[in-house]
Amino acid sequence: MASKYFFIGLIPARKGSKGLKNKNILSLNNKPLVQHTFEAANSSSCIDEVWASSDDLTILSLANSMNIKDLKRPKKFATDQSSSVDVVNHFIDSLPDNLNHEKTYIVYLQPTSPLRDSSHIDEAINQLIEHKNKSLISVMRLRKSPFKSFVISESGNLQSLFNEQLSNARRQDLQDTYVPNGAIYIFTIAEFLTRKGFPSNGSLPFIMSPNDSIDIDDKEDLEIADNFLKATALNQ
Repeated sequence: MASKYFFIGLIPARKGSKGLKNKNILSLNNKPLVQHTFEAANSSSCIDEVWASSDDLTILSLANSMNIKDLKRPKKFATDQSSSVDVVNHFIDSLPDNLNHEKTYIVYLQPTSPLRDSSHIDEAINQLIEHKNKSLISVMRLRKSPFKSFVISESGNLQSLFNEQLSNARRQDLQDTYVPNGAIYIFTIAEFLTRKGFPSNGSLPFIMSPNDSIDIDDKEDLEIADNFLKATALNQ
């Protein structure tokens, strides 16, 4: 279905982590966290090529052992201040100049989403091609509506983030809202370069469940994911 396009899986996995030390190589269900995403990308029937971008030789070695192409990331793109945009730009600069940017998609897969598997990736890619869109973002529905949110003004008083009437509306009368879960971002290289970053407005939504959307940010998240994987294995 996606044969006329070229899909490159890009897995960003730097060595450091502000919240959880050496997060990407911590054990989750008896394997390094990053390996879950390596396996998901490798098992995808729609991804044509998989790359790992890292400043960590251990991670690059693991990638290489799994037949994943490894890209050594310079230190300046591997700090707490480095952005995902920097990582993708560095990766694009490493690709051949004659690559068709309109038909080449990057499938950006953060290793902090270990419950996103190959079936999610393939379904997302197939939906993208079916809808003839240039970008897709995986999202999850918010349980509490942001339309009822407030900010605290400089005077110390509450101020509706949106129209005050919305803060008084019944929840069931408000439009459903969604937030990126960090699991899957897909975009053409051309669209990324044109927008100078990850496309968002106009992207196709790929809705995932709260369980599959678990994002590893701290030790508690790691424990939740580990317990979920163990429970899933027992029920199979």
